[in-house]
Amino acid sequence: MIAPQSTCAALLQQIRDLMQLKGENPFKIKAFDKAAGVIENWEGGDTHLKGRALAGTLTQIPGVGQGISAVLSEFLLKGTSSVRDDLQATLPEGLLELIQVPGLGAKKAQHLIDELEIKSLGELEYACRENRLLKVKGFGEKAQNKILEGVLFLQGTQGQQRLGDVLPHAERLLAQLTRSLPGHAISMTGPLRRHLETLTALDFLIDEGKCESQDLRKRIQNEVDDYSRSVSLTLPVAVHWVSGLNFGFELARTTATSESWKALGTVPNCNTGATEEEIFKSVGLPWIPPECRETGEEIAWAKCGMLPGLLPSNGIRGVFHNHTTRSDGSGTLEEMVLAAKALGYQYIGISDHSRSAFYAQGLSEDTLKVQEREVRALQEKYPEIQIFWGIESDILADGSLDYDDKTLSRFDFVIGSVHSRFQMDRETMTQRMIQAIRNPYIDFVGHLTGRILLGRKGYELDIDKVIQEAKRNDVAIEINAHPSRLDIDWRWGTQLREHGTWVSIHPDAHEVRGLENTSYGVTVARKALLPTTQIVNALSAIEVQKWLNRK
Repeated sequence: MIAPQSTCAALLQQIRDLMQLKGENPFKIKAFDKAAGVIENWEGGDTHLKGRALAGTLTQIPGVGQGISAVLSEFLLKGTSSVRDDLQATLPEGLLELIQVPGLGAKKAQHLIDELEIKSLGELEYACRENRLLKVKGFGEKAQNKILEGVLFLQGTQGQQRLGDVLPHAERLLAQLTRSLPGHAISMTGPLRRHLETLTALDFLIDEGKCESQDLRKRIQNEVDDYSRSVSLTLPVAVHWVSGLNFGFELARTTATSESWKALGTVPNCNTGATEEEIFKSVGLPWIPPECRETGEEIAWAKCGMLPGLLPSNGIRGVFHNHTTRSDGSGTLEEMVLAAKALGYQYIGISDHSRSAFYAQGLSEDTLKVQEREVRALQEKYPEIQIFWGIESDILADGSLDYDDKTLSRFDFVIGSVHSRFQMDRETMTQRMIQAIRNPYIDFVGHLTGRILLGRKGYELDIDKVIQEAKRNDVAIEINAHPSRLDIDWRWGTQLREHGTWVSIHPDAHEVRGLENTSYGVTVARKALLPTTQIVNALSAIEVQKWLNRK
């Protein structure tokens, strides 16, 4: 909302702003503005005003006429405002949220809604990270960066942040605390250590040493507070102090969810100074990676000796779903290839947007021909890394893929993704996805639900049905590793494993650094308890080439 709704003055200010956005009569706008100023400084506040509303004497207040009196009476006596709600209903979806961003007025916000179909802060942030605003008239790089800063600030005040936005800060703070407390055991813990996709706090566990010291605790707390202020960290940082003898036990306990800890069973001898590894050993289990300790199912896996089959942290051998300057990326084809090579990958798949993605400079037929020649020439230049030429093809409203079959057959691989018409009902959207999966040229389904973490819920979809259809058609479901997406959600791991559906972890990189997103996708796969044998890009270059030729 434009202004808080907790006071009458704020309500009048909000209605004033809504009227301005709608282009109402300026004299009417001025009247609400004047009344808001009077009410804001009215002695007795809302309690006194409610008494006047009951008595019908609000019009005795200077600047409050019959119309404004009716608005205030409804708000004070019923807690609602039909005038405000009616005004909101007439405005374009997303406008009220977007204009909260500093420097993004109503006119510019409306322009972004029209040009890019942006309707939330999360979508705006994602568009900034994909450099989409640079394609819109009136938005340069400086403006885009400023808007992104404003979006991140607003999102930070909502009490949650994405893992990718705060993990670098947590890692730096951990290193700083380790330097400040030599000889003390220190670790992240809780959801932060499990690398949960969104966080409400950053938790650290610290061994208090040989004796409890209030001065030490105060010094460390001041250090944490100073760091948080210096980087404008909006999430609270919680420091938990424990006895050194209990550190291993408490680290295991506070890292796990309640479901995971309960499944572990009774842990004996918790005060013996055991390490976390020894804690697991005491119940006859191997050490379980922190990111896996979510549902308790991982305990059963460990008991059955299945954990060694889990995708290792370094198990990805190449990456698909990467964009270049040909569409909405900021890295050239060669820069992306060299970056993948530097990261030790055996192969990279280039997949710019298809022609229907006009907002992202989707590739025309003529541009495709040019890019294909560029890819083949670059392959000769860098034979040590396999370059696969692909496309992120829009899944159109009827489930067909962008381009005809003749064009699609030219690509080494095809990713099918939904980028429009998100408001379809569940059945229609499911059929749309199934139709796309049945296309003989599709290899991967990109960001399955279309969600943007803390920005947009996924569209209505029968996910289990889509997972089964992907299995039947030998199509892989993407784990989109972009920290704003992490889609498909790891909580669908059970269904993916039960149906044996292929999964592929893609960074959705729009810049060179974006290739590093892959690590977040690996975390999702490990949370989902996906085995290495089910991950397409855990295959070698030779094996993945055979996989791409499977149809």
